[in-house]
Amino acid sequence: MSETTRDKVSGDALFILKSLKENVRQGRSNKLADVKVSLENSVSLEFDSYFFFLRKFHYIAMDREAQLKLTEQGERVVGGDDGDRFGGEISDFFADQISEGLPSNEQPPPFNPPPLPATDIILEPQTVMPQPPRGRKPSQDDSNFPQVTAPEVRPGGGYGSPPPPPPAPLPLTAAVSSPSGMMGNPGGGGGGKGQDLDLRYQKADQIGAGPLGTVFKGKHNALGLDVCVKELKDIFGYFSFLQRGEVIKRLKKELCAQAQVRHPGIIQVLDQNTDVARPYYVMELCKGSLREKLDAAGTKGINVPLAIRYFLQLAYGLRAAHQQGLTHHNIKPENVLFDMYGNAKLGDFGLSRVIEVDQSKGMPQVFVGTGGMGYMSPELIARNKDAGTPSDVYGLGILLYEMLTGQLPGRRSPLPSELNSDVPAKLDPIFDKMTQDRKDSRYPDFDSVFDDFYAAFPDRTYLTKGDLLLWSEVAG
Repeated sequence: MSETTRDKVSGDALFILKSLKENVRQGRSNKLADVKVSLENSVSLEFDSYFFFLRKFHYIAMDREAQLKLTEQGERVVGGDDGDRFGGEISDFFADQISEGLPSNEQPPPFNPPPLPATDIILEPQTVMPQPPRGRKPSQDDSNFPQVTAPEVRPGGGYGSPPPPPPAPLPLTAAVSSPSGMMGNPGGGGGGKGQDLDLRYQKADQIGAGPLGTVFKGKHNALGLDVCVKELKDIFGYFSFLQRGEVIKRLKKELCAQAQVRHPGIIQVLDQNTDVARPYYVMELCKGSLREKLDAAGTKGINVPLAIRYFLQLAYGLRAAHQQGLTHHNIKPENVLFDMYGNAKLGDFGLSRVIEVDQSKGMPQVFVGTGGMGYMSPELIARNKDAGTPSDVYGLGILLYEMLTGQLPGRRSPLPSELNSDVPAKLDPIFDKMTQDRKDSRYPDFDSVFDDFYAAFPDRTYLTKGDLLLWSEVAG
């Protein structure tokens, strides 16, 4: 094996800087994850160690979207200036990894870098939106909520160690994807056919994607049962330099908690495997999302009786979860799916908690597009630990408004019946109380919501409290 010399490491670091500059010139992505993938096989040491060096000595900077750029100091080095200083800092930082000056029969000691302070990798906190009066917020599109990504840590790898071989293909057809996002056959080739994951499941076509993972249609091999499999490999991009174990611990906790809630309004979690390179969990197969229905309806909203029925199905599902101590705190149309009969079901409980900041456990301050800002209660935006069940009441109230009107409520938005004449005016005060800015002015739980709702419809249009309306005919 060739020696890792100072000149080689200096050349690698300079190569990375020049590549970043060329990416800007060519209009290519400079996201940290993309840069790592493209360059990690072209440098002598672990890419992460070069990133730490260049960041620590201010040759590069990273914005809230994990885009890298050269600083003025980095530009000078690329331009041929400050070469001596650059080489000296290389020698200091990589002293335990380069082999210059060692006798030929002596091996360099293992590199054990001191833990970097959290500020070296924490992204600057984003300014929180000011909260509107009466519990309503301006319409906010998820695409404006910055998503931070970072590369994954190589299992078993370390600073200065040779790159480990890539993990063997995982036998799970519903949770391992090729770079294109489609499955390949186990024996090679492509085409989106099934691929075994762990001999229990097969993964086929991709049917959805979000900032933390990708959903595939799959099959339970032993039962021949169609399922959904959600692969969460992207979740580690947010914590690449931190404790993967803490993320796994949180993920297991939230998946197990959702699996305990058996209710028609909750997507059933059937299985999980977080002990693999690309963690996944298995759910009942659903068909389409509320986001798709809202997009198809445009600015008119969906059919009012349909919207009210969806609202009740989700509210009863949330009440069942709350009775078991589980809150959602990430209510948005993308997390509302439909079963084969067309009934609304809520999923992805607790994924926002998996990536919460916790400095005591080395978890950084990150902002990702996992929670739609337009549906988040003021206490969630303020990151209060005691948000509790009223935050889910708030989120579903905002969702109800959107279903009825096709819009998110703003600061001085009309009440639902003022925008849509088909909406019963008696829903207006219910929406208003669900979305009050102050928690003590809001409904504390869904039992209180139901009390007012059924009092507003004494003709039993939606039956009575405790009666859940479900379709039993397969939706067309």
